[in-house]
Amino acid sequence: MEDRSDDFGLTRLAAGEFVPGWWDRHASADALLRDVARRTPPEVLEQYVHDASSLVASPLTGAQLAALWTSATGGHHAPSVEGRDGRQWFARMAEILAPAVPDAAVFDADAARDLRPEAVSGVVAVVRTLSVRRDLGAAPVDERHLRRALVELAEGGFPELALRFFLSLAMEHLSPVPRSLYAEIKRVGAAFGYGPFIVERLEDVIDIGAEEETSGG
Repeated sequence: MEDRSDDFGLTRLAAGEFVPGWWDRHASADALLRDVARRTPPEVLEQYVHDASSLVASPLTGAQLAALWTSATGGHHAPSVEGRDGRQWFARMAEILAPAVPDAAVFDADAARDLRPEAVSGVVAVVRTLSVRRDLGAAPVDERHLRRALVELAEGGFPELALRFFLSLAMEHLSPVPRSLYAEIKRVGAAFGYGPFIVERLEDVIDIGAEEETSGG
């Protein structure tokens, strides 16, 4: 599996590949994924496939999955553009990328689920704090919808993936992070083997929370 010292898996794919102008270089999102499959190391692709398969197996609705992905790309890709909901999009992603990792183990949804109470409760407490301070361009974002999706993803057996999406969405939507919460996120992330940089990105939004704590807002 992929190194966890910095952002990895689908959240890295979303932020690193679905950037402004990707549509000028690729005829479709499927074409972009085929390009990714050709030039990406197998261990990275394996994580992409594992994440996508986990989301397909999750209890989230297609609309919830689409909302998480769209926010993770900063609004630069929505599955609905290709006439898909989120579950269909992630299933298609796994279908395109999996052949490039022929030696990967077959995904086992039951084995992939992490239902340890301490893991789930720790992540749920964090993701419930998500607050949207920046929309995706002109498109308003429903923060309650995103929070509910993250909570259900964690409670459905995929707490690490829920925490990783929270980190991505907190950056995209400028969610204020008080220093006390930042310390808790680092603690919870360490339990999943996170290195320093994946959480330290939140330094950019800590000041927002600090200002609120100082002003009593």
